Amino acid sequence: MAAAVLGALGLHLLMSRKGPFWLGAVVPCLWIVFVVVRAVQDRPDLRSSLVSVAGLVMLLWMWSSGRQARRKAGTDRSPDPTHQTS
Repeated sequence: MAAAVLGALGLHLLMSRKGPFWLGAVVPCLWIVFVVVRAVQDRPDLRSSLVSVAGLVMLLWMWSSGRQARRKAGTDRSPDPTHQTS
């Protein structure tokens, strides 16, 4: 189970930093589907609800930081041709 979670996190980290914008949203969307299915199957308690929300926040934070890193790496590699220094 732990290997599956770590694998999913690693895949999400890779997808949020590489590839198109929407690819990083795949894992958070799957997380939401998983949480909804679990909530429908059995009544969630406060602890599982907090873990679900914390997991979603973590995935979205990873996605956001991956996009920022990608944007920063893109600007570092291609300098602005209109900006000239004397």
